[in-house]
Amino acid sequence: MGYTLGTAAKATGLNKSTILKALRSGKISGAKDEHGQWCLDPAELHRVYPPHSEAPGADNGAGNDRQPPDNGLAPATAATDALVAELRSVIADLRQDRDAWREQAQRLALPSPGAPQGEPATAWRRFLHWRRAG
Repeated sequence: MGYTLGTAAKATGLNKSTILKALRSGKISGAKDEHGQWCLDPAELHRVYPPHSEAPGADNGAGNDRQPPDNGLAPATAATDALVAELRSVIADLRQDRDAWREQAQRLALPSPGAPQGEPATAWRRFLHWRRAG
C-alpha cells in the first residue's frame, strides 16, 4: 500500500503542496487511484525526501526547506564557483571589447557631425557638369 499525499507529507515532514509540486515536476513519481487520490510508493518518496523523525514539538514547519546532504562535494563546489567567477570575468572583458569595436565601426560608418553633405551625383548631374565644362 502506498502513501497518499497527506501521509507522504507526514512521513517526510513536508507540506502537501511541496509533495504535489515534486509530483507534477517529475521529481518523484506517483499515480492517481480510481478516487483521484495520489498514491506514492514509499521507496520512491524516500529516495528524494528522507523520512521525518517524530520528535515531540519539533515540527514547526522548519523542515519544508531542507537542503540536500553534503556528499563530500564541497571541493568540487569551490572549484565550480572559481570557474564561474573566471568565466564572468572573461564575459565582462569580451563585452568591453565588443563595445569598443562597435563604437569604432559607428565612427567610421557615419559622417562626422557638421561636415557638409553634398548632393549625390546622379547621371543627369554628371552630364550637365560635363556639358558646361566642355
